[in-house]
Amino acid sequence: MKLLIITSSFPADQRIGGIWIPDLIHGLNHLGCHVHVLTQNCDRLQTESKLLWEGCDITYFSWHGGCEPLIDIFSKLTFINFLKVAHFFLSGIITGKKICQRWKPDFILAEWIIPGGLIALTISVLTEIPYAVRALGSDVLVATNKKMLRPFIRFVATRSAILFADGFDLCKKTSALAGSKACHFAPTNRQLTDTRSNFAVPADVGFFRTVTVGRLHFSKGQDVLIKAVKILVDKGIAIRSYIVGYGEEYDHYVKMIKDLKLENNVFLTGKLEDGDIKALFKHANCIVIPSRSESISLILGEAAAEKIPVVVTDAGDTSYLVNKYNLGLSIPSEDHVAMAAAIENIITCQTQDQFTKNSDLLLSLLSTENAAVTIIEKCRDYLQKTKGL
Repeated sequence: MKLLIITSSFPADQRIGGIWIPDLIHGLNHLGCHVHVLTQNCDRLQTESKLLWEGCDITYFSWHGGCEPLIDIFSKLTFINFLKVAHFFLSGIITGKKICQRWKPDFILAEWIIPGGLIALTISVLTEIPYAVRALGSDVLVATNKKMLRPFIRFVATRSAILFADGFDLCKKTSALAGSKACHFAPTNRQLTDTRSNFAVPADVGFFRTVTVGRLHFSKGQDVLIKAVKILVDKGIAIRSYIVGYGEEYDHYVKMIKDLKLENNVFLTGKLEDGDIKALFKHANCIVIPSRSESISLILGEAAAEKIPVVVTDAGDTSYLVNKYNLGLSIPSEDHVAMAAAIENIITCQTQDQFTKNSDLLLSLLSTENAAVTIIEKCRDYLQKTKGL
């Protein structure tokens, strides 16, 4: 089978968006599927194609937005941003159509209903190649909050041959969005590599250590964690929290840490290599996922792999899975007082290994292999029913 994957985020250099996609592609390759990725060129105003590895090609289509996050462009539709959005779709559609005419994929898969799904739908109409979309949380959240975009998202979801989502609750919401159309669970997950930078894990003798990984964005809730750490420090608890990642909130968090006098307790590491993150996980006593909105956090699978207890908010399916498999504690989102109490609870817990007994069960559920099998099987079933392939 040949699959064209359309995504508005793909990891490269300092960009960490879509970091699960390479692992998914490797899983699809293992099942005999050749993949071609279509994404925007954030570095140069030209269309470029190359072989990533055997079984995976990528085409970066030209556009004028650079590295600016698409969500920011969509949320601030000035005249200039409107032109960027128009160029994004036009360039993506033209480039994708050429790939389909030349390469003739069996199926198109869009990561996110919008913007990728809208490109997939248009290419599908022009080429008669069926398309599927995988909802990843932020797109369905946009449908909930943005009345102007909601009809487009519903139209893309309803017209798709197959619907996927990376969360159980998200499957229900996506199905409802598409008029009760069936939606299949296909998790996002990844395996951390051993690649290291010159980052060195501090000794931290006598400190309770937490790690949080994710883009520095309001939706990820790192500010809630910083406020929780302040409460614990004021109580005389020796704690150090490592916040891994980079994003638009970086300067705000630097100032916040300084204002709260937490320079010795909260560290913004910036983007780290996978091996650095693995080293931090081995160094950590607890993983904190403070998100305001989330489907199933990638870091949950990573924490389970390292068998570390977690503190999470009740955003999306993350808290459901933590409670079901007894992997840690769940608290209301945006509640820094409850977060501080939960972390303190983990600190004082005498048998922290109680939170890691079912880690392997969660890992099996969230495995990339499961997602790849689900996607391939559903696509093949559809092709057999409609085209007799």
